Amino acid sequence: MCGIAGGVGLSEDARPDLWRVQAMSYSMIHRGPDGGGLWISRSGRAIFGHRRLAVIDLETGDQPMVDDAGDVAIVFNGEIYNYLELRDELARRGQVFRTRSDTEALLRLVELKGERAVDELRGMFAFAVWDDRRGSLLMARDRIGKKPLFYTVHGNCIYFASSLAALRAADLVGSSISSRSLDLYLSLGYIPAPHTIYPGIFKLPAASVATIDAHELNLRSYWDPADGEPYRGSYEQALDDLHAKIDEAVGLRLRSDVPLGIFLSGGIDSSLVAAMVSDRCRSARTFCVGFPNRAFDESEFSLAVASHLGTQHQNLRAEAQVVGTASKLTSQFGEPYADSSALAVDAIAQHARRWITVSLGGDGGDEGFAGYAWYANAARIDSLAKLMPKRMVRLGASMVRRSHKLRSNPRIGRIERGLGVLERSPAARFAALRSFVNDADAEILYDGELLERRLAGDNPAEQLIARHYERARGSALRKMRYADLRTYLADDLMPKVDVATMAHGLEARAPLLDQEVLAFGLSLPDQFLFDDRGGKRILRDLLARFVPRSMFERPKQGFSMPLQHWFAGELLERVQCVADSEALSATGLLKSDGIRRLISENAAGVRDHSQRLFAILQLESWLSQQ
Repeated sequence: MCGIAGGVGLSEDARPDLWRVQAMSYSMIHRGPDGGGLWISRSGRAIFGHRRLAVIDLETGDQPMVDDAGDVAIVFNGEIYNYLELRDELARRGQVFRTRSDTEALLRLVELKGERAVDELRGMFAFAVWDDRRGSLLMARDRIGKKPLFYTVHGNCIYFASSLAALRAADLVGSSISSRSLDLYLSLGYIPAPHTIYPGIFKLPAASVATIDAHELNLRSYWDPADGEPYRGSYEQALDDLHAKIDEAVGLRLRSDVPLGIFLSGGIDSSLVAAMVSDRCRSARTFCVGFPNRAFDESEFSLAVASHLGTQHQNLRAEAQVVGTASKLTSQFGEPYADSSALAVDAIAQHARRWITVSLGGDGGDEGFAGYAWYANAARIDSLAKLMPKRMVRLGASMVRRSHKLRSNPRIGRIERGLGVLERSPAARFAALRSFVNDADAEILYDGELLERRLAGDNPAEQLIARHYERARGSALRKMRYADLRTYLADDLMPKVDVATMAHGLEARAPLLDQEVLAFGLSLPDQFLFDDRGGKRILRDLLARFVPRSMFERPKQGFSMPLQHWFAGELLERVQCVADSEALSATGLLKSDGIRRLISENAAGVRDHSQRLFAILQLESWLSQQ
């Protein structure tokens, strides 16, 4: 796990700036505290930089890594879990290896197969390969988006790095912000690829490869789980098949030359991973973060599971003061980011790093196996929409919208939002459920260009989610899971884990995000995922093979923070200051009165605005750092 950076000339006479690549690499020391390297091609057309967190082949795996002739070089961030199998296959084809690293296996595979090499990779990765003989660049990112890659074009050169902050350190980022990206951020809590908060700065999307050809960058998607075929076997057969797939995924992710541990919340996903790890390694280390507010605290459940599995367990307690670390995380994200659970991941990663260098977790279970509560909510709304005549719904919504007096009533406001959702298509309904700022909210909160876009009918967040929903085949449940996988998982959850763990030089691995496991989950029929107890039926039944049901059969909590409680109590004064922020006011894009309304309604318990307020708080923090 590392930080990578580089610059490549888009034409034969273009040369990247050495100091820019050095600045990017130096800014990412926290991602790679074990060493660094720099490589300049013979032509001078490519410069690569690398920061290393040594996990595999501690002695000979340094980067940038160059082929025997000195013409082809790679910088690679991540882990190729099936690298031993790839090495064996390449050795049978006559390849001779100088190291024991997965980096060399990847380099030689790319030399042999070019951009098709990604089809054979099982892991998490972002890498760049330059061939000085051909003048060709290949960049790629893993299927799920676990490892980040940002890029921009400047002075007829393309520059790339593992972090947005690295591009900023190299003076490649301007001062203007994209209002469209800001709308996406406020609506979703994150900015989805390929966008960033800055015009002209981009994220390489998950499951994408990029090449340069005729001075242009060409992008291609190489994997799409929407194309999978439905599972045809019985439930019992599916249970056995899933057991085998997750067990294999866990085994691959235990390959390491440094100590490993498990982030164990006590929920279904992390408990299943911990159980399968414990089957292979006794006395594994497990870590959990808890909160004083019992509604958000799963530490007692994680302790029960850890005791049953016999792990060495540690629990960290998080208080409201943990919000104070948000500004540090904001600087590492390089743009506004508002998933508050990143604070919990940051806290537990910092704590666990004293004992381990690699952590395993349960990310992916909700998207792959239908664990989110909003799937059931969406199904209920779809059923209601079918029962209510569309004419009646439109009439009711129209009456509420025309009456400003009615709309000022919080209860009527909830009715208006509900009727507005019922009016829509299934794809648009789900998109509305997954967005934090609908058009009515935008009228209260937005100003300037932000408001103008919304009044003109441009709602980029809902358009994005609806487009993914419609892309998938199958049931509504499968469409929702696919949309979440392509947006929320790839562009929120994966950056969260990467940034919060790499801030402390810790590598995070997720067996449930193995492509074979995820594709299998998306292939299953709805009845294998949902029953009268809720979602993740098949995961629950698999976990029951290891852990008594009494330890995990309870409502889902998740790795979330009690923000509504904090913003109405001990952090109320802090959030009130945001309404008068000079940094926010200078943008001309948000209304101070609108922010105050959100604060007062949240404090009075009229409506939970905690996510919107945290997004504004993080935006203000990011603006203040510019």
